[in-house]
Formats: sequence, structure tokens, C-alpha cells
Amino acid sequence: MGMINPFGFSTRQRSPFWWKRLGYWMSRVGGTRLQKAKSLHFVSINGQQFKRLVLCDSYLAFEIERNLECFRGVGIFPNIVIRYEREIWVEFVEGLPIKEIDEPLVGKMANFYGHLYSEAPRLVETNTTIFPDRLDRDLHFLNQIGIVSDGLLGELRKSVDILRPNHCWIGFDYTDPVRKNFVLNPKTQLLCAVDVEGLVSEYLIGMGAAKALVRWLNPFKEEFLRLTAVNGAPDFQAYYGFVELCFLAQWMKRAFFERDWKAIKPAYFEEYRRL
Repeated sequence: MGMINPFGFSTRQRSPFWWKRLGYWMSRVGGTRLQKAKSLHFVSINGQQFKRLVLCDSYLAFEIERNLECFRGVGIFPNIVIRYEREIWVEFVEGLPIKEIDEPLVGKMANFYGHLYSEAPRLVETNTTIFPDRLDRDLHFLNQIGIVSDGLLGELRKSVDILRPNHCWIGFDYTDPVRKNFVLNPKTQLLCAVDVEGLVSEYLIGMGAAKALVRWLNPFKEEFLRLTAVNGAPDFQAYYGFVELCFLAQWMKRAFFERDWKAIKPAYFEEYRRL
């Protein structure tokens, strides 16, 4: 809908993915599928493009604003324009989508996560964090609903005891590194994550990257982990197995509630069956 105000500013807003939101709403009415309560709009003001994200409450918007401000000007996230109550406006980032998964891309992904992980990480005792208990809780749930067998659960718990580090790094992470959430800025040659909800703090460093490594960067896992260290990330690589197990259990549980059946693959756990 377009509008001309008294000062001559021309504003136009469009809402993509309306059909997807309709499908989510229908599935919520008819079942138990989890879904985010939000709306996304693209707004043009005098030819300048912005993204407007309307969330379910103001606290979530405040968290996104606070996290984004830590990386303002770095170029790996859109700059924030304004937060008002439960709305977030960010600049629209022009860029190229990810097409080729090759060594240059791995280097850019490592640079992206190197920026994130080197921003105020904290080394803490692992047992003082929520992550070991959350991992066990997630595995227990997957066992309850039949995704993880009794035998596999027992072996995974033994593996966790071996893999769990005494200390781990907590800090910023990006939790939704699917390819469509990145664009390559042709001016800076940096990857920019355009879905700002995925930027989180106080997270087990490495869990966000694990999603990319499991889903589409797996052939380059060792190179990626090496390059993140070169780019200043703290040494989560030494206990990456624990990090990946935390991600897998959390991701598969959420996939069940979101009815993302293609993501539910118990075979992902097989390499951790016997250590």
C-alpha cells in the first residue's frame, strides 16, 4: 500500500510469504505445530529499502536490538534503523545469494563466525551452564517419542561423558545459517546474515556453525574449524563433538514439533554411538 505524506516522502510496504503464514495459521488451528509469531515486511521510503520485523513481544525486539548494536558497522549483519516496542527495522542489504559451496565460501563463512565468536567470549565451567542438562533432556525426549532407541540413548550418554569438556566458551552465535539467510556483499566481499533473529548471545559457541556443518558444509568441516581458529575464534574446536551433539539433539527435537520430518534422521547420531 503506497502513501504520500505532507513532506513528500513516498512509502510503500509489501509483505512476502503471506501464503506461508496462512499455512502456518491453519496448521496451528488444526494441530500442535510450533511456529513463530511474527510478521515480516519490506518497506520502500523514497527509493530506500528497509526490512520491518514485527515480533510477539517487546523483549524479543530489545534482545535483537542489543545484539545487533554489538556488530554495527562490521558488515556481517544489517544495521539497525529503529526499535519501537516489538518492532525492529533494519537496512535492506543488497547482495548475491550463495550458489557455489567451495573453498572460498568456506573461508568467508569462517570469517563470519570468527567475527562472532571473537566478540567478548567467556570461558566457563561446563557443568555450571544449562547445556549438559539440556542435551540430556533433548536426548531423553527423542527417546520418549521413539526417534532414539533405548540402546542408542545409553551409548550416546556414555559418549557425552567422554566428550563433555571441563570448560566451554559462551558468547555470540548465529543459529540459523541456512544458505538463503546469507548474501555476499559485492563491495566488501563479506557474507551478511540477513535474518537478524538468528543472532543470539550467551550461547554455547559453535552450535550455530554446527547447523551449517551438518546440513551443507559437512565436506569442508575440518577446514572450516581450522579457519575459524585462524580468524580469532576461541578453541571450541577441541570439543566440537560435544557441541555438535548439543546441536543435533536440540535441532531434531524442534524439527519434530515443527513437523519438519526431513530433518529427523537418527543416523546423524551414529558416529557418536561408540567412542
